[in-house]
Amino acid sequence: MADGTTRRTALKMAGGSLVGLSTAFSGCLGLINGGKTFVVSSKNFTEQFVLSNISMALLEHAGHEVTDKTGLGGSPANFKALRNDESDLYWEYTGTAWANVLDKDTDISNPKKLYNKVDSAYNETYNIDWLEYTPFNNTYVIVGNPAWVEQNGLQTLEDLAKFVNEGNTNFKVAMNQEMNQRDDAWGGLPNAYGFGNKKSKIDVVQMKIGLVYKAVKQGKAQLGFGFATNPKIRQFGLPILKDTKPFFNIYNPAPNVPTDKLTTDIKETLNEPTKDLTTETQQKLNAKVTIEGKDPKSVAEDFLKNNGYI
Repeated sequence: MADGTTRRTALKMAGGSLVGLSTAFSGCLGLINGGKTFVVSSKNFTEQFVLSNISMALLEHAGHEVTDKTGLGGSPANFKALRNDESDLYWEYTGTAWANVLDKDTDISNPKKLYNKVDSAYNETYNIDWLEYTPFNNTYVIVGNPAWVEQNGLQTLEDLAKFVNEGNTNFKVAMNQEMNQRDDAWGGLPNAYGFGNKKSKIDVVQMKIGLVYKAVKQGKAQLGFGFATNPKIRQFGLPILKDTKPFFNIYNPAPNVPTDKLTTDIKETLNEPTKDLTTETQQKLNAKVTIEGKDPKSVAEDFLKNNGYI
């Protein structure tokens, strides 16, 4: 915006007096009287660093004090920290919360329904709120070597199943050991798509997940397991075989915050840019860190500034 007014300040100008009044009466520390203190933690990978820095920049810009505990560990460490008042915010994925934290084995293919169930369970059991979830779903994907996929007319996993069941098993699939074994990955996918009886004839090449994309691009494997928002998919121009059932679990991330740390204003602050975090956008943000070597903090701040949020 030419005059330097962001969407955030425009909202403040329109309703600042009401926010200040309600904040004063509620006893919550809002923008006018110094703000809250937030400890923000995260898991230890690029996307989490970007997302948590988006939240930290928003909170700081709104007048709150932030302590950076990003890279704390996996889901168990962050969830424990949130429950023990050692963290006030971290981004979690709906599928992870449903299966690993809540220990549910029911498959839910509707993102909104899954989010609502997770949010409700967290509220009732842990007094934790799930804020708005992103449009992007960082689920598993199967990527293909562009020439090989085009040559064999493969666009979906149903196409792959038909291809295999016609006797075509002379190809390689790259993945890490965990994906090879997990029922929600290669361990269960062939059965789900009806080519389980041919699975043993397909050559699995095990490698670190970060190496899969380049291996597929170079033809060292014809297919590979990856994650939907990994920037190497775009970098190498790898087609994704569409999961038409769908089989893969849903992983929409959202900030998790203890209910007693939230006010209406803080919710609005943290929720504002979420709708803009599409798969394409998140891939680009991740790429700025992993491929261009930029700092996650500057990437997050540039995203917010460019979209008028700070």
